[in-house]
Amino acid sequence: MSKVLDIKNLTVYFEMSDGIVKAVNDLSLSMEKGTTLGVVGETGAGKTTMAKTILRLIPMPPGSIKSGEIYYYDQDILKMTDSEIREVRGKKISMIFQDPMTSLNPVLTVEDQIAEVIELHEHLNKAQSLEKAREMLEMVGIPARRGSEYPHQFSGGMKQRVVIAIAMACNPDLLLADEPTTALDVTIQAQVLDMMRELRDKQGTSLILITHDLGVVAQNCDHVAIVYAGEVVEFGEVHEIYNRTAHPYTVGLLNSVPKLNENVKRLHPIDGLMPDPTRLPEGCFFAPRCPYATDKCQSEHPQTVAVGLDHSVRCHYPGITSNNVSNTERRENGNE
Repeated sequence: MSKVLDIKNLTVYFEMSDGIVKAVNDLSLSMEKGTTLGVVGETGAGKTTMAKTILRLIPMPPGSIKSGEIYYYDQDILKMTDSEIREVRGKKISMIFQDPMTSLNPVLTVEDQIAEVIELHEHLNKAQSLEKAREMLEMVGIPARRGSEYPHQFSGGMKQRVVIAIAMACNPDLLLADEPTTALDVTIQAQVLDMMRELRDKQGTSLILITHDLGVVAQNCDHVAIVYAGEVVEFGEVHEIYNRTAHPYTVGLLNSVPKLNENVKRLHPIDGLMPDPTRLPEGCFFAPRCPYATDKCQSEHPQTVAVGLDHSVRCHYPGITSNNVSNTERRENGNE
């Protein structure tokens, strides 16, 4: 299969008055056409910044793309002209933004907002665009007659369906979904995810699903990228990541989620907080929170290494959580 997206060594900073925010740091990942990639990490990990950079939506200034390449097939998005990226954005690559409550224009009807995208990219007239907009509403489970209503007349779940209809209106090749179920109740979350799966399967769309929810990733994704402090710390096929976890941060995320087959009184959260992106640690970014960190982890930044056929990890001691290595041995290794 061909790669629909290939990000290489992407670094994005925001130059603020109180310091340089290092939002994305040497981030690399790729995905094949027709697959679903889950991107998981805590708030502030750089997931949304990465997605907006793919669409060239980073405000510059204060944002600045310091290095890297983003290939959509054989085209480097970062080298496209403004007119070229406008042709791609919304038509070939679309995005479902994080908050449906604020993503819609309150003074335009929902059908007008969908039709605007269609008219721009499909070069249809107003009447044809509105007709297709109503078809898109029906596709996401909203009666076409409600297209003449305004966003405030819809519930949170219905607004999210409208946002998805806008993103899918031009049958994009790649869809970026930034926490598409945030602020929705559990029942509506399931309905939205089912609908996205159906649209993906029907239209053959590749999907990047940005989320905090590891359960959503397990049910919907082929591959998963674990992001911490702006870099991918573990990447691989979803069952490989869940069954042969190699990075201590991924282990911590999985241990903080309740499991139906385990009877425990307390969960095990990860100690500490994400590092300040204006003052990242010198060595491994996760070292201050890692129970396995050595002197080497504190002083030397790890490189990404392969630990399987389709499994890579950025750690000096990949798989250490499952190895019977004593603290003394780790200290000795770290001091070598």
